[in-house]
Amino acid sequence: MPQKQHGGGLNKGVVLMILAALVPFSLPTVVVLFFTMLPTLAAWGTEKGPHKYAWLCVGGLNLSGVIPYLFGLWFGIHNLDAAFDLLSDATVLLVAYGTSAIGWLIYMVMPPLVASWLSYTSERRVAAMKAAQKKLIERWGDEVGKKPQPAGAAPAGVE
Repeated sequence: MPQKQHGGGLNKGVVLMILAALVPFSLPTVVVLFFTMLPTLAAWGTEKGPHKYAWLCVGGLNLSGVIPYLFGLWFGIHNLDAAFDLLSDATVLLVAYGTSAIGWLIYMVMPPLVASWLSYTSERRVAAMKAAQKKLIERWGDEVGKKPQPAGAAPAGVE
């Protein structure tokens, strides 16, 4: 029985071969990215479970801290000496690792914050529905607030 192909697009192996072929031409960029994106690599490697989102949150902010320095490398002198000069600058590492720390903070704070917001809105919705039910009972009588009897069941109070 033939196996099903999942999705179209490029094979992961082809993408890796293309990236490997580009490394010699962009070695300074690869060196800077490797050392400044270590928190993202750690988040990706240590997270367990089917839903791995920490690396996205950490990586997005980590990359946002690195991009300005990469632009300086790309549009300035793009060689290994310039890359190592960037990596020896404490400000570059502080910005790169600081933005990844902000990513970790967002990753840890947002789920409880969203859960409490959803709980709050659900409680407000229940309170609004109970108030609407109370108004209906006042207008239409107690029958509106009673649960309907299943078909064929004896009325309440009759056995």
